[in-house]
Amino acid sequence: MSIEKADKKFGRYYLDSFKREVVSEVEREGNLALVCSRHGISYKSIHTWLKQYGSISYQQNKIKLRSLCEREGIAREIVSGHINIEEAMLKYNARNRDTVNMWIRHYKLRQQELIDLLPAEIPSAEREFVSSNIATDALKLAELKIRSLEIMLDIASKEFHVDIRKKFGAKP
Repeated sequence: MSIEKADKKFGRYYLDSFKREVVSEVEREGNLALVCSRHGISYKSIHTWLKQYGSISYQQNKIKLRSLCEREGIAREIVSGHINIEEAMLKYNARNRDTVNMWIRHYKLRQQELIDLLPAEIPSAEREFVSSNIATDALKLAELKIRSLEIMLDIASKEFHVDIRKKFGAKP
């Protein structure tokens, strides 16, 4: 048989009133590790209780994990000069300047990797397409477009580690 101990437990389960007290204590103090050690309760348990019983303001102020696309969009805005780091922190609710700087650093590294994947020198036939004949100009322009699309496919294949090109001879 289970016995309630000091309004804390009922058997192996914690009472809802105790859970709510612990959650309000975490929200007041803001230090989850301290509350865990004070009550002898695991981090995982209190974290689950916070999800279940936490206030709306606590849920909204939790650290939001951003996707790669979001981080790169924010970094692109800062690098292009549309906004500065402080404005980005306010606009996107980023708490730490170091985090935003890390996003910018990763964005610049990815951009440099993409630049490094481009061929060092474009052949002269692709550079010069000055001709008096309109048909040859259109043909050379189409060849440039094809070449640029092939480069984009090569970059995407290396970036995402997926073979994008069609395999001829495949069964329908």
